[in-house]
Order: sequence, then structure tokens, then C-alpha cells
Amino acid sequence: MMRGAPDPYAAVPGELRELFGPELAPVLRRLGERPRGAADGPSARLGEEDAGTRDAVWATLAELGALGPRAEEERTALAGLMGAALYQSPYADTVTAAALLTATGDPAYGPLLDAAALGAAPLALAVREDGLSGPARPGALTVRREADGYAVDGRRPFTAFAADCGHLVVVGTRSDGETVLALVPREQPGVRLTRRDDIGRGDLYAVGLDRAAVSGAVHPVGALWPGVLAAARVRHAAALAGAARAAVDLAAERLRSRHAFGGPLARQQAPAHRLAALAAEAATAAAFARAQAAAADRGRDVRRGGAQALYLAGELARRAAAESVHLHGAHGMTEAGDAQLFLRRAAVDSQWLGTGTELLREAAASAPVPNPR
Repeated sequence: MMRGAPDPYAAVPGELRELFGPELAPVLRRLGERPRGAADGPSARLGEEDAGTRDAVWATLAELGALGPRAEEERTALAGLMGAALYQSPYADTVTAAALLTATGDPAYGPLLDAAALGAAPLALAVREDGLSGPARPGALTVRREADGYAVDGRRPFTAFAADCGHLVVVGTRSDGETVLALVPREQPGVRLTRRDDIGRGDLYAVGLDRAAVSGAVHPVGALWPGVLAAARVRHAAALAGAARAAVDLAAERLRSRHAFGGPLARQQAPAHRLAALAAEAATAAAFARAQAAAADRGRDVRRGGAQALYLAGELARRAAAESVHLHGAHGMTEAGDAQLFLRRAAVDSQWLGTGTELLREAAASAPVPNPR
């Protein structure tokens, strides 16, 4: 952290800061890794030690109340800590999905939301229909009226942690153009999951819905989804800013241990100045995300600010990770080094809630129209 800069994690309770602190971060970075091609074989299953660690972290999050209702400023600070540790879990999608279910005002979701807050019911968020469209334009979803309720058809080829969640919160565009929400229990014949290889080493699944039964009603959420997505983008921007800061710290540590020209590389002005500039940008991106979260807590519309924050943080995360790999030398590209983990995650996470082009377009569309006078 830059000397004199505000603490970006001040809103996070001490126990959570310790959970994602520097001692455990190296373990969390590699949690859940599988070899390439492990999608359909026995190696797709987590090892016993990794599974135990992941369950313990999730249980701690629930015990400390991180999965229940929280101010956006606190959630955003926690997202920054998770991003710095490259922690992957259903946390982000569970929080976003729970916010959307709550916004519908349907009391039937109450028991599930209570279970989610206790860590007993993580939620998967299924929005995109393909790799080209962003979450602001949910994929097509066919809604069927059955004798005993509703069923849906569709495909969601990029759904994180679907196998770990009992329910899929599916957001889609109906044939009449309305954006709707359907809560789909995962364990039923109408839901098919196929694990995908992911360069970010995450848990990514292709989900097929074929007359999948819906739990309860199908809700129109066209007026709700943009605001929920904006808050998710603010949290994601904080996570990417945290990852950028951690990538810079990792590179600085490497430079202190590498020697050339009669001393540690950290004394060389060129790399030191580049890292200092990236550290300053990371602090600025984190502060911008915190400001947007505080605005959301005050009831402000953060659609434009969320898109801007995510664009800046995503671009920064990619540059910081690439610089870290570069300054690590050949070691940074090997499996033995952690620098490549930041580059892998940045490649995926920087576009997860919208590509740079989409974010710029959305920010421009929501900008106030200047007064011609």
C-alpha cells in the first residue's frame, strides 16, 4: 500500500482481513486448480485438501456474516481483499443473485435467501447466452407455462460454480423483449452441466436448460437488473483493483530478491518507477470503486459510475499482471511462479461483467446530455 494512502479495506472487519491476508493469499491463489483437459475426467474433482480449505473459507465467510445483508461500501472493500488473494468462489454471484431475488419483493424467496446468508445455499447466476454478448443484454430464454407451474429453455455456456450451487438464478430475455428472472433448481432432468476448461483456472460450466422446472413465478426484472448489475460491477471493479495491487506487490518482492548490476533490481529506477505508477493507479481505481459503493449506499444511480470503474480497473488489472510477469522474467511464465496466475485471472475477470467496448458504450449512453445553452 502506498504510504499516506487511505486504507482501501478499512470497512472490512479484522477477522475477514486476516482470512484474505498475506499469509493465506498464496494458498487461496491456487485453490481449486485442475490440469487442462480435466473437464470430464476424474481429475475434474477437487482434491481432498483443496475441498476442505474451500469449505472452511466459505464457512468462515458465513460465520462472520459476509453472506448476509451488508452496506455496499463494506462489500466493495471485501471484494478488493478477495481480488488481491485471487479467491474464487460462488461469493460474488451469490451476493448479486440474492440482491436480485430480494428486489423482486417475492416473499417465497425468503427461506432461500435466509439459507444463502448462512452459507447453506450458494447461488449461481446464469445470464450470458454466448461469449460475445455481455450481461447487460441477457441471453434468450423461452418461458413455458406448464400445468404445474413454469419451465424454461435456454443455454448459458459461461456459468461460474454451477455445480456447487443448489439453484440457478437465470436472467434472460423473453420472446417479447422483456427481461425476466427464473429460479431453477439445479438437480433436475431439465438441467445439464458440462464443466469447461478455463484459462483462469476457475470453475466454469456450460448450462443447458430443457424444459427445466422453475421454482415459483417468473418475474419481469427489466427495471431491476440494470441497478443490480451496476452494483455488481462496482464490487468487481474493486476486486480487479485489488488484484492489480497484489500483482504489483508480487513484482516488487521479486525485484528485491533478484540481483543484477551489483545490487537488487528493486534499486533500478526504470522498473521501480513503473511499479510505483501502477501502484498509484491501483489506489485510484480502488478509491473510485469505494466512492461508487458509497453513492449506492446513499441511493444514487451508479450505472454510469459502475461501468466506468469496471473499465478502468479491468484495463489496469491486465497491465499490472503483464508487468508482473515481465519483471519476473522466465520464472513468471512457469507454473512454479504466481505471476502467471494474475495474468490468467485478469484475462477472464476483466471481461466477466462486460468488455471494455460495452462498458464505454454503456457509460456514454448514460451520460447526462449537455445543455445547449
